[in-house]
Amino acid sequence: VYLAEYKPESDPERNSTLACKVIDTGIAPKDFVRKFLPRELDILVKLNHPHVVHVHSIFQRRTKYFIFMRYAEHGDLLEFILKNGEVAEGQARIWLRQLALGLQYLHEMEIAHRDMKCENVLLTSNLNVKLADFGFARYVIDNRGKHVLSDTYCGSLSYAAPEILRASPYNPKIADVWSLGVILYILLNKSMPFDDTDIKRLYEQQTNRKWKFRSKIAEVLSEQVKRLVSHLLEPDVSKRWKLDQIINSEWIAMDPRLLMLTPAEQAAFNNAVQERKKIEEKVFMKDP
Repeated sequence: VYLAEYKPESDPERNSTLACKVIDTGIAPKDFVRKFLPRELDILVKLNHPHVVHVHSIFQRRTKYFIFMRYAEHGDLLEFILKNGEVAEGQARIWLRQLALGLQYLHEMEIAHRDMKCENVLLTSNLNVKLADFGFARYVIDNRGKHVLSDTYCGSLSYAAPEILRASPYNPKIADVWSLGVILYILLNKSMPFDDTDIKRLYEQQTNRKWKFRSKIAEVLSEQVKRLVSHLLEPDVSKRWKLDQIINSEWIAMDPRLLMLTPAEQAAFNNAVQERKKIEEKVFMKDP
């Protein structure tokens, strides 16, 4: 990723800094160019949410794609935690809510992220989080409107849900929620919930709920956040919490202001609902 300077035509005196991701299809793996890149570009141009990174423009020049997006002044969440340590519960509450709303927006548009991790969460100058990197994202319905399961192993091992490690088809939306739980755990604990050096041991720890907070952290955390983490790191997919349960949870409600959507959040969600209706209408017209 490179930094780029942008001068708006309407105000050439004003400089804006953008981040530029360069993808060279000439040297990228063929599978990526054929399957993942078209999906990423298709999804990026449709996204518009306050907690999802804003794509300014996309250019193609010969074999290269240049994706210009909002520059995140404070880098990614992993960098921030490594530099500053675990995050206070009040700050974690704000960030988890923002990520849950961004993910809810994607899921409403029938898009699964499939690579939720701290490195793909960017921090702006005023310390808001933005979900980024849609290289593994995909639509979860086919052209007949039928929900499709994923069978590709995507993302990072540390954040992968147990159903992915089983190597059987899985619901990628539900797997995204597990990854969100890992992010929340790392925010509060500055460590990973599981040992990922051995896949078999990792899977056993996940399915047996063998994780715990560091003792000095556990002493100061609220019971509400402890319960929320256990609902997200729930190995049984039928019991793992849904995003609306997270957004309206007791823990989020500890700051009543966070139960209200901002106008920008509400408008983005409404647009996602409309986008999904358009998809459904297309399917209905194809299959009367």
